[in-house]
Amino acid sequence: MREAIGAETIFKAIIIFTLIFAAFVAVAITYNKAYRMKNQTMFILEKYEGINDNSLRIINNYLKNNGYKTTGSCDSGDYGIKSLDDITYATANGSDKFYYCLKPVNKDNKTYITIKVFFRFGLPFLDDLLTFKVTGETKGIRNY
Repeated sequence: MREAIGAETIFKAIIIFTLIFAAFVAVAITYNKAYRMKNQTMFILEKYEGINDNSLRIINNYLKNNGYKTTGSCDSGDYGIKSLDDITYATANGSDKFYYCLKPVNKDNKTYITIKVFFRFGLPFLDDLLTFKVTGETKGIRNY
């Protein structure tokens, strides 16, 4: 009888470990995708020298074509994009949902733009609880 209980306990431990490992891999893959989106967004903003119609159009097309659909809330005062079909941005007040957030900061005759994109670990009943931010900052863009 002792061997049966021991085998059942080991089997449960293996199942729990497998589920934890699968969840970790799923989070890592999702985080990697959001990290790539953030890096490409930074690259586009640096290439097109800041927040303008061209850079926003290219960023929105890039995110749309790569299946990015996650939204989250931006900090108050950030600029957020509510629709990937439109290049207009709105100032965040803390409660609206945006696809990504931009916050320009002027220092030493250069503009640094902080970028926030979101990723979600997909459990249906914990959807809003498991949305995370990936942030980055561009290199200094010279003000003209």
